[in-house]
Amino acid sequence: MIAYLPFLLLLYYIVNNYLYERNTTIPEVCSEKTCFTVELARTAEQQQQGLMYRETMGEEYGMLFIFPDTTLHNFWMKNTRIPLDIIWINDQFHVVRIFTAQPCITDPCTIYAPETWSTYVLEINAGLAEKYEIVEWSVMKFRNIK
Repeated sequence: MIAYLPFLLLLYYIVNNYLYERNTTIPEVCSEKTCFTVELARTAEQQQQGLMYRETMGEEYGMLFIFPDTTLHNFWMKNTRIPLDIIWINDQFHVVRIFTAQPCITDPCTIYAPETWSTYVLEINAGLAEKYEIVEWSVMKFRNIK
């Protein structure tokens, strides 16, 4: 029986991880190198508020803006206190543009305007796109996001 213990532990580990992956309801956006747990901004009010007034955000966290239309979605950093990577994603889940944006300290604020249409925008801490090798045309995977 003891000879089977490593096999049984490995089997338990595999089944447990499979069940976790299948049953979790936490929304995530994943690149090839990492996943970000995301808050969803679906409504106009949520999108207007965005990450304003936040002092910090964990490295593996972000906000996903889900727009009802595919078009040019402009962003700015008014009242946003943390530097961000802003990642535009099209309806095929390809990254179409990335800007690293600093908090706005003078009025008017810089407007970050992509040249390509998108349906989603992911905001994560500045520098993480480079760290995790997220580049234009990377494919992003959405988990538990409908």
